[in-house]
Amino acid sequence: MKALILAGGRGNRLNEFTKDKNKSMIKLFEKPLIEYNLDRAVEAGVNEIIIVVGYKKEDIMNYVGDEYRGIPVKYAIQKQQKGLVHAIECARPLIGKSDFILMLGDEVLVDARIKEMLEKFKKEDLFAVCGVTFEEDKTSIRKTYSVMVNELGRIFRLIEKPRFPINNIKGTGHCILKNEMLDYIEKTPINMNRNEKELVDMIQCAIDDGKNVKLFKITDNYVNVNTPEDLLLAEEMIRKNNPRVLIVHTQMSYIGGAELLIIELANWLTKRGIKNDILALSKSKDAESMLINTQIITPKHHIHLSPPGFKSMNDILKFIKLYRKEIRKLAKNYDIINFHSFPVTWSLWPRVGKTKKPCVWMLKEIPNLWSRPHAGMFLRLLNKLRNYLDREIVKSSVDIICVTDEFNKERAKIRYKKNARVVYYGVNYDFFSKGNASKAIKKWNLKNKFVVVQSGMLTEFKNQLASIKTINKLKSKIPNVLLVLAGKADENYKKKLESYIKENKLEKHVLFTGNLTRDELRDLYAACNAGIFPVGQQGGWLAPFELLCSKNPIVVSNEMGASSIIKEFNLGIVTDNYADALYDIYKNKKKYKKQAERAAEFIRKNLGWNVFADKMIKAFKDAWRKYKR
Repeated sequence: MKALILAGGRGNRLNEFTKDKNKSMIKLFEKPLIEYNLDRAVEAGVNEIIIVVGYKKEDIMNYVGDEYRGIPVKYAIQKQQKGLVHAIECARPLIGKSDFILMLGDEVLVDARIKEMLEKFKKEDLFAVCGVTFEEDKTSIRKTYSVMVNELGRIFRLIEKPRFPINNIKGTGHCILKNEMLDYIEKTPINMNRNEKELVDMIQCAIDDGKNVKLFKITDNYVNVNTPEDLLLAEEMIRKNNPRVLIVHTQMSYIGGAELLIIELANWLTKRGIKNDILALSKSKDAESMLINTQIITPKHHIHLSPPGFKSMNDILKFIKLYRKEIRKLAKNYDIINFHSFPVTWSLWPRVGKTKKPCVWMLKEIPNLWSRPHAGMFLRLLNKLRNYLDREIVKSSVDIICVTDEFNKERAKIRYKKNARVVYYGVNYDFFSKGNASKAIKKWNLKNKFVVVQSGMLTEFKNQLASIKTINKLKSKIPNVLLVLAGKADENYKKKLESYIKENKLEKHVLFTGNLTRDELRDLYAACNAGIFPVGQQGGWLAPFELLCSKNPIVVSNEMGASSIIKEFNLGIVTDNYADALYDIYKNKKKYKKQAERAAEFIRKNLGWNVFADKMIKAFKDAWRKYKR
């Protein structure tokens, strides 16, 4: 099955918007119209996407490229805009012998049932299925086409832009067609008014030949964008059908990886027309300045929380009690609760009364006290109890769990007996690909050094000690090697690192930069020769991908959550022998530079924050829909 998207026309009635761009490239909530259709093609599981382009064709071809989310994309050129049937005819050589899903590049459908429509087409062995919606305002049917059916849903008459619609069935451009439909192109009459062949007339020819063509209600919300008024209607339609989201996190005063993720998610929710706010114990001016239109709600409290976590079990219990009270107070203003990090998931339980809201958890790591080194017997017993409570609370309170990789998906299945969704974090490629290497070289005196970078807070979880030990093994082989550790420090852990450095005389081979701004960090990435991330199972997912945007190679541990995607798509070296890996990079710079360049391109196409946000929005809507029924 292929998808055929028609996007060749200019859209004269949208002249103020299409003077310098193709109509299907008009943005609706920071997303070109054509991308709404591309997403449905992906959802349908097609093996190829064909786009018919014409006016300002470079707009689309440059934006989409030769693949979209892993699906190959090909282009057919419509040199003259002679209508939809002519556009299909231009694509005929690329369609080949395949059946195809037809879409119009200027259509917007909310919650389209494209999979169910495809199932009906296959199960009933239909010649065609026309996607329709039921419209209260019959005058809007005049803009598309009307559909007349028998009691079994079989179509016997289609009427293009009817002056007097006799029912409330409104046709859309979303149709699934047998390949043999292409044989009716020549048989389709030329419309006298428009002087071109119409899509509905082509399908009518097949109906008149006795072919089995049925309708399918594909959506409740549909707009074909032809005028500025249609664009406003589409905006309002999307807003009304989006849930309001309360993002719940522990704190927003220290901006680490988890907090940056939340800020990016909140901003993309805003860009997609979704109201959202954040509940947190704290906030900072930096965090607030990075948000577009999201309020950080901070309740009054006396809980001590300094990253990376709570200082006592008593503080955790006080936190849970406080958040339960706040969520009960705020719940009426939101449709979805979106949890991030432990122990926020415990604050919705038990879900009763006003707190009976759908919940989606962005699970970064499975909470587990065993991750604390040298845990004593009491902590181990306490951990078993907490794990039991955690499992029961999550099972009864969380509707959908989202994880970053297959590793955590499996762990979530074991702990919570739930099938989690894999949602890769977003990476700000446009930002991290534009580092200024010369600034970093000058600032930290990196000239003529083989620079290895590990970024992230200095903690046992991030395992900077393993990086330092690796440099100790390499100093004789690579005399100019320099490990740069960038990030805020846990002071007790830093003393441990400094002690090892002093014992092994590594002072000239290790540099601590302290906490860096994002600009400083991307400059450092641009200046390095490699990144090293000997991280355990918890934390640090984003950093390797942000470094890869600079087109420099990375080495990550087998245990790290990001290792599965890095290994699957050959984005870097996954190993626990860091010294050999870095030495191989040192000896084969060109080979690993090419690998990093391919990895950066993969990130640009597949790991954008917009992609992450859209998958989270899908999870929000799926959870919300269950409660609306």
